[in-house]
Amino acid sequence: MSLASSEKPKRTWVLGFASLVVVMMVFAAWHLLPPDVQSISMYDALFVTRWPWWIGGAAIGSIVLLLLFTENQLLGVSGGCGELCVFHRDPTARRSWRLRFLFGIVVGGALSALVGGHTPTWSMGTFDAIFGASLAVKLGVLTLAGLLIGAGARLAGGCTSGHGIVGTALGSRASLIATSLFLAAGFATTHFIHLVRG
Repeated sequence: MSLASSEKPKRTWVLGFASLVVVMMVFAAWHLLPPDVQSISMYDALFVTRWPWWIGGAAIGSIVLLLLFTENQLLGVSGGCGELCVFHRDPTARRSWRLRFLFGIVVGGALSALVGGHTPTWSMGTFDAIFGASLAVKLGVLTLAGLLIGAGARLAGGCTSGHGIVGTALGSRASLIATSLFLAAGFATTHFIHLVRG
């Protein structure tokens, strides 16, 4: 093994630890903010109140364009999940920007919830009403759902973000068809849940 290849795992761990430090720093800084700051309307609008859909859409679109112009890469999540599965044996996957992107989705969502005043819980609302509150049942159902999503993304040649955001913007026929089916399945599932809830 060359010296360069032996440095790659070390670099990965250093980047991971550095990311963890940044996350903890942000979390600690938020807790140290005085109540006067947390009561400011701008703070509430940015970190507590849910953003309007059109602001979220503009933010996602901006990220897509920024990624395209700076890295010449197309936004997508399922590709990152695939790279995560081969992380342990594929050196190329370890250097991929998609892994950091996935990390950002999870950590960013967690930080957003914490800053918004939500505490971690295993309660899942409507999901619990349909399948029960058993943690084992939740794990089984979500694992099966994850496998189905992975298989669907592989068959469709991409996930909802890849097709719905990037593919449709590029005018891809396959993406327009896939996104239409995503939306139809979402509407049908929502309707079914409302029927079950009565």
